[in-house]
Amino acid sequence: MLQEEFEKRTGLSLSEKEFAGIHAIYMACGDDMDKDRFCKMWKGGKFIDLLNLVVDEKTFADNALDNAIKKIRKMQDEEVSKNMDTVEFLLGKAEAYKDPDFRHEAVSLVGEREVVLAKLRMCLPLWEEDRKYIVDNMR
Repeated sequence: MLQEEFEKRTGLSLSEKEFAGIHAIYMACGDDMDKDRFCKMWKGGKFIDLLNLVVDEKTFADNALDNAIKKIRKMQDEEVSKNMDTVEFLLGKAEAYKDPDFRHEAVSLVGEREVVLAKLRMCLPLWEEDRKYIVDNMR
């Protein structure tokens, strides 16, 4: 909403700084808030109601973000679990043949962290890359 629109709807005359604060509240109310409703509430002194809408909108956005993050982490965990048998096989071959290509393939499947953890679980000797990863990530 433009400052002129707000002033016309409310009959108020504001500085740019005053309007900037009001506009921030208007934007934080979310997509369901139309200009006329907001101006009517502002003009009617319904500041607490507007702030409650902002809090509700922020809570909704925070919850949606939290749920999306949880869903992505769950998908990542499922993908890692699905690949662990293959990773363990590759790490066993890497150790048996002293071939880093097997290890690199395991890293491409689940990442460096999971490979190092798998080697620790499997009681396999740590290679220089494993030690470097541990040292770099323990700081």
